[in-house]
Amino acid sequence: MKKIFVPIIILLFIQKGFSQEQDTTAIKVGRKNIVTITEDSNRTDVRILENDVIVNVNEKDDTVRIKLGKKGITITETDEGTNVEIIDLDDYEKHKWKKKTSKFKGHWAGYELGMNNFLDKDFKFAGTKPENRFLDLNTAKSWNSNINFIQYSLPMSRGSGWITGLGFEWNNYYFDRNNSIAKDSTGYIGPVYPPDGITYQKTKINTTYLTLPLLLEFQFGEKKNGFISFGVIGGLKLHSNTKTKYIDGGSKERSKIKDDLNLSPLRYAITVRAGYKFLKVYANYGMIPVFKENTGPEIYPINLGLILFSF
Repeated sequence: MKKIFVPIIILLFIQKGFSQEQDTTAIKVGRKNIVTITEDSNRTDVRILENDVIVNVNEKDDTVRIKLGKKGITITETDEGTNVEIIDLDDYEKHKWKKKTSKFKGHWAGYELGMNNFLDKDFKFAGTKPENRFLDLNTAKSWNSNINFIQYSLPMSRGSGWITGLGFEWNNYYFDRNNSIAKDSTGYIGPVYPPDGITYQKTKINTTYLTLPLLLEFQFGEKKNGFISFGVIGGLKLHSNTKTKYIDGGSKERSKIKDDLNLSPLRYAITVRAGYKFLKVYANYGMIPVFKENTGPEIYPINLGLILFSF
């Protein structure tokens, strides 16, 4: 039973270090760093234990690089769209995991990639209401990326059981209109439009969450290679910022502003996951509004995607 409480205990040992050039977030158990996030104005690196960087977010070239064993994933944003490339990395060290003694192994640990949007309380896209047009998103460019790096499977039978663990969730919300968002003079979240002579090329919100699931999974098939699971995923916000690319006087400029944006620091989402053999999908619906109460429009996050790798 002790294993059930390990992810909860880890949440209590989050420490931050600050300097003029870098922000560092360290998640510790005792004196040992489990996860380290280092960020400056141009890049964000994530390490698990003492391993090499497994996630690198480069703001200059709009590229996210992810290392998972001998697989590499590169996500690049260009003016033409978003490119996702999966490659073999023979020079990467292969992690060795101890073989599970339990016959039941759930589906949480792995890498997921999906798309984001916002819904209002009537389950309609948030940008459809006139007062919330500034929250209209380009779904094809609004990415949800998850690395679930710790998993504990608690069997009830050979084909069913409970699952918990830890993960990281990265979201970007790409605005479809010529606006960004910020707090107004009263502290309420509203639209920000470009001044005369400036054209926004790209505006988006970036967020990072530490996630903790509690899932109930049922497996089927002779080899138990099909599954369906449902449950909740809790989240603790670690970082948020807005990013803007714009044209000023014929030259391309960019702006990145780190701000809490009145985003809810704690949240939970209902999740449903299913798969058969190599095809696996997930859907998450947030039960806590994106913004804290009375500090922004009442909208809820939703994301849908594919589970690309399990480990």
